[in-house]
Amino acid sequence: MILKGMFFSSLLMAASYTDIKKRVIPDAIPMLIALISLLNFKLTNQFGIVIGLPFLIAAVLVEDSIGGGDIKLTASAGMVLGFWKGIYGLILGLSFLVLFYLLLILGSKIRKRQVARNLSLPLAPFLGIGFMIIYFIT
Repeated sequence: MILKGMFFSSLLMAASYTDIKKRVIPDAIPMLIALISLLNFKLTNQFGIVIGLPFLIAAVLVEDSIGGGDIKLTASAGMVLGFWKGIYGLILGLSFLVLFYLLLILGSKIRKRQVARNLSLPLAPFLGIGFMIIYFIT
């Protein structure tokens, strides 16, 4: 469904933009993504909400590890994609994050500068890319 994909992509891009600029994902964005999951509704897709669970556990166990917006964004995207496609999107997005970080370190070594130890990167852009790719290739 192209319209659903356009709404989904637009909201993921909005989440990415606000996460980059303000390090916050407004609650309205995951809520709207969850509502999008009702378009072309499949009950099995609603179980995709559990893909946010590992992030929730990480946030509870490790202080300042992951934000609540990232948890809600992941859970709502899982509702749109379904459990397995959500997992694949999560893996893809986190792989992009790791690749970006490795390239950042490599670039800093080439320029002979050190990357800050407490560097925090916005997660929504990477997750958004992963979720969008999975949505449109399946």
